[in-house]
Amino acid sequence: MNKSFLWGSSISGGQCEGGYSSRSETVVDIIPQGKETRIKYLNQPGIYMQRPEGFYPSQKGVEFYENYKEDIALYGQMGLKALRFSVLWSRIFLDDSLEPNEEGLKFYDDVINELLKYNIEPIITTIHFDMPLWVVEKYNGFVNRKVVDLYEHYVRTIVQRYHNRVKYWISFCEINVMNHMLYMVGGTVLKEGEDREEVLHQCAYHKLLANARLVKVCHEIDSELKVGCEVAGTPYYPLTSLPEDYQLMIEEQRKDSRYTDVMVKGHFPYYFLKKLKEYHVEIKEEDMEEMKKHTLDFIAVSYYKTSLASTEGVRDNPRLEKTAFGWTIDPKGFRIMLNQMYERYEKPIMVVENGLGTYDQVEDGKIHDDYRIEYLEKHIEQMELAIEDGVEVIGYLTWAAMDVVSTSEGMMSKRYGFIYVDREDDGSGTLERIPKDSFYWYQNLINERMK
Repeated sequence: MNKSFLWGSSISGGQCEGGYSSRSETVVDIIPQGKETRIKYLNQPGIYMQRPEGFYPSQKGVEFYENYKEDIALYGQMGLKALRFSVLWSRIFLDDSLEPNEEGLKFYDDVINELLKYNIEPIITTIHFDMPLWVVEKYNGFVNRKVVDLYEHYVRTIVQRYHNRVKYWISFCEINVMNHMLYMVGGTVLKEGEDREEVLHQCAYHKLLANARLVKVCHEIDSELKVGCEVAGTPYYPLTSLPEDYQLMIEEQRKDSRYTDVMVKGHFPYYFLKKLKEYHVEIKEEDMEEMKKHTLDFIAVSYYKTSLASTEGVRDNPRLEKTAFGWTIDPKGFRIMLNQMYERYEKPIMVVENGLGTYDQVEDGKIHDDYRIEYLEKHIEQMELAIEDGVEVIGYLTWAAMDVVSTSEGMMSKRYGFIYVDREDDGSGTLERIPKDSFYWYQNLINERMK
């Protein structure tokens, strides 16, 4: 593994920043805490403007906005070579006036400069489940073609501002998760009587066009910039040897890979194009040319688990261990996924999320998270085997650099980070940052790998 390999970690604005009074709201700011409530709201907020009483964890996050210098100093101490974070569109444009907020732009100037001070490569995601709420309320998200133009204006603003310090750009977080979370990823609220699949396919078409716009903007401004989009890498195995199970496995994989097919190959696979036509999506020749011309330089991928496909539906693999939150643990599936992806696309791959979300206990001011170390060791081992197979992996960024608000549960107690943050699920706590045992383990691993 060469010394240019990016050993790093990730965070996102909507999960860690806070700074609520100096920006407009995002889609996740209005989702209250509580797993059952969040699952409902993540998929479809419905009467979200009524704002039920309760704690809204993303409005505060872990207050990275106020503490970024101290946090980045810890990242530097850990030896991170890269940090992937999201710029909040809602901090740059407070509404649709198209006039950027200089205070917001300056904040990210400061974050980037602080990262560079510690020789940490900044990697920007333009939307990480944190679309501005005004985009939803006024335009209903990416179902509206106008949002593609608004997005282009936003990314042109930030790329022009930061391109001389930021080489790697990622359009969206886990674009294929829109299959399950239309509101969170597409920024779209279904109206009564609307066909969800029809709306989903319209959103997908516009998001893929928007992705091409980011590629175009980056390459126009600076030909050295590299652009990716994050996809959730979730391999499927057939439950049985029945041909029907194998066919359903293919169909599940297609639901995820169809997005990457367009962004890398520059055209819609036949089965995706067929669905767009069935759902009456207007397909413009100039859009197709734009998506063909402006394709990704690399693929960003998250990996957490694998699933089984069968005639009985998608299910968990009973032969695999599970996390405290019910996610299957399958390190070998990581190698399988990387090989499958590289064989299909032959593009460099940057792993931008991989980690263990579980409960941590503070004992005498320390966090002994050997279970996290074991999880990451096994996954890194499989990634390195994939590299030996010939897969071009250019970086490995864990989720997450520090504890942040979980998107799925809205909990602080579902912890992923190398750094413990003293904040409880109800928002109480001192916000003290405490490096876990895994912090020092990763520090040593990076030092060893960079020799």
